Amino acid sequence: MEKTGRKKISIVGFGALLLASSSLISRVLGVFRDSVFSRIFGIGDKGGIFALDAYFAAFRIPDFLYTILIFGAMSAAFIPLYTEILNDNESQASKFASQILNTLLFALIVFSVLFWIFTPYVVPIIAPGLEETVKTTTVALTRIMLLSPIFLGLSSVFQGVENAHKKFVGIALAPIIYNLSIILAAIFFGNQYGVFALAWGVVIGALLHFLVQIPGAMSTGFKYKLFFSLQGKSFRKFIYLTLPRVFGLMVSQVGAFIDTIIASLIGIGSISIFNYALNLQSLPYGVVAVSFSVAIFASLSEKALDEDKSAFLKTMKISTQTLFFWVFPAVLGLFILRKPVVDLILKGGAFTESNAQMTILTLGIFVWAAIAQSFIPFFTRSFYAMKQTKIPVLIALFAVCLNISISLVLTQIYNLEVFALAISVLVSSFFNAVLLILFFAKLMKVCPLNFFNLKKMTFIFLNGSIMGAIVYGASLILNENIYFQLSVSAGIGFVMYIFASKITKTIPSLHEH
Repeated sequence: MEKTGRKKISIVGFGALLLASSSLISRVLGVFRDSVFSRIFGIGDKGGIFALDAYFAAFRIPDFLYTILIFGAMSAAFIPLYTEILNDNESQASKFASQILNTLLFALIVFSVLFWIFTPYVVPIIAPGLEETVKTTTVALTRIMLLSPIFLGLSSVFQGVENAHKKFVGIALAPIIYNLSIILAAIFFGNQYGVFALAWGVVIGALLHFLVQIPGAMSTGFKYKLFFSLQGKSFRKFIYLTLPRVFGLMVSQVGAFIDTIIASLIGIGSISIFNYALNLQSLPYGVVAVSFSVAIFASLSEKALDEDKSAFLKTMKISTQTLFFWVFPAVLGLFILRKPVVDLILKGGAFTESNAQMTILTLGIFVWAAIAQSFIPFFTRSFYAMKQTKIPVLIALFAVCLNISISLVLTQIYNLEVFALAISVLVSSFFNAVLLILFFAKLMKVCPLNFFNLKKMTFIFLNGSIMGAIVYGASLILNENIYFQLSVSAGIGFVMYIFASKITKTIPSLHEH
């Protein structure tokens, strides 16, 4: 039994590493995608249309469908229930997965058609500050991209099956292929078809996102069954666990809609600046936290089934250390190097010096939210592993209300423009993370500090601070060439951080999870 346990643990570690590597490549491609966008379209006028404002605003409705119907259901309920059924009967697990797949597909088609019909009425609500020509373009782009949630929905069920079987290759490849599709569409067709090329790139990318999952899902022994039913104990339990999560995500999506509304009212280009800064900020958060939380979720779900929760708590303690070990230095490094990063990636072509300065200032605030945001998906999924979905929803509701309140006060009273959105995200993210930790500690009947190895995390903070000082000093000395400045400063900082971590024995092991 001991050997089997170690093998399972190493698979989780390998999965986390594979997904983190995939996420890193995908995020780098996402940054390159933004670089291509900024050089082709900038954030201003092109052909009478503020192209990227329309594109980013158009993403809101398809993203809403994806988040509510796909991400909410799959992250909260599918994997724990599928894993539980799989342990008893593999055939029943395939039947359950097929039932969810068919139901989800039906719901996505219905909602996509409804949103397609009502898009002309929704766009003026979510982006009231855009000019009429931009709103018209946004409607057309939205209608095209409404195809993408359908393909992503199919993909998500297959990913859930793969995740439960600890097969991560398809999951790792999907976001890379998705981003490549959008990039190639922009490069080869952007000048000819404008932002409509990007919209079709999104749709084709979503289709490929699904197709790449098929081999991995089939290799697990999953057998698709064509039937439609809303009956069954497992299905009812799925709905019961999903509804609170869907409500919570709906609340967070309302927050995203309001951010878009406020950004559209601030002025031309504010939506684009907000999204550029958000995408750069999400590098450390997306690469480490999301990948790790996805990989560890199946393992947490298994350990949550045991009456003795000591293994569950031990995994959590090691996991929080792992998250902080990678996220803190990444956030600090991005904060220090934010100017050369923005200049290198975005500035040039249609993206002006003024655009770059606004993005740099916004990113400088935004980036610190990544620390809190890294713990949010992990503790949220820990609640789900315990089949507790209501508490994270209520906390998310509070965080979104706080986010909206701060945004409105800072933009309407203090006129802080797009910086207000970054500040509100920063504050609400930390409140969200802290409340999740406190309430999960109450659920587990332990002290909140039990989730953290304070000694090692203190060393991580000190090691990261030393790294930050070295990166800052190197960036000042090597400021003649931006490529040299970034690569050498980041490289020296990373080597010194790993060296210091080796001495203080704070490097997490893949075999500990």
